[in-house]
Amino acid sequence: FFFRVLLKIIMKFSSVAATALFLLSAPALGFSTSSRSVSSFLPQTREIHRSRPSFTSALPPKHSYANTAMSMSYSVGIVGATGAVGKEIVGVLENRGFPVSDLRIFGSSRSAGKEVETKFGKVNVELFDVDSARECDVVFLAVSGDFALEHAKKISEGEDGAVVIDNSSAFRYEPDVPLCVPEINADATKKTKLVANPNCTTAIGLMALWPLHKLFKVKRVIMSVRHFNPLLLGIDVSNII
Repeated sequence: FFFRVLLKIIMKFSSVAATALFLLSAPALGFSTSSRSVSSFLPQTREIHRSRPSFTSALPPKHSYANTAMSMSYSVGIVGATGAVGKEIVGVLENRGFPVSDLRIFGSSRSAGKEVETKFGKVNVELFDVDSARECDVVFLAVSGDFALEHAKKISEGEDGAVVIDNSSAFRYEPDVPLCVPEINADATKKTKLVANPNCTTAIGLMALWPLHKLFKVKRVIMSVRHFNPLLLGIDVSNII
């Protein structure tokens, strides 16, 4: 029965499900209403503080300041949003009604200047710049591991840095960077603004394994996965993702 359930879960979600799962346990996102803090997917009593003079002075007037987390709005940046993973992140933000006040899309010199249609309006792709990315509340990295290693900590460091969610493998084995599936270990992000994202197999599999582990204490799991690149075979992935 378990393997049938797991198979259904794997078939249901795309390879970007890890990012979707991470971002959009939205009702449980404990975004703080003080100090322009963004709580890292924790209960509302647990926060990651981004110390700026005050919430109301640090954010533009378009932000709302109601007490509930989802009634607020946030500046969200996506690096690599013109790729398959980045497009899916944009789609998840749109479909789940995440409170985005300002969506910023960063890309390479090849993509910069292009216009992207979103439910948040038309967005011009900006040439990536660390300082510009730091202006956001939350930044998703849908880029290579090398790019993440070079820039992720620069975007998130300091009291005025952004919360960075990295979709690559760059930080998954770093002891000081939490590897997080929010439904399982959200409090691991309490003291950091850089969060690593598990790959699709790990994130989806753990959602099924976690309740079993709590009941029976799973000691070891081996997952064998075969990947292929449909683009190399000339397969149009636009209707698959």
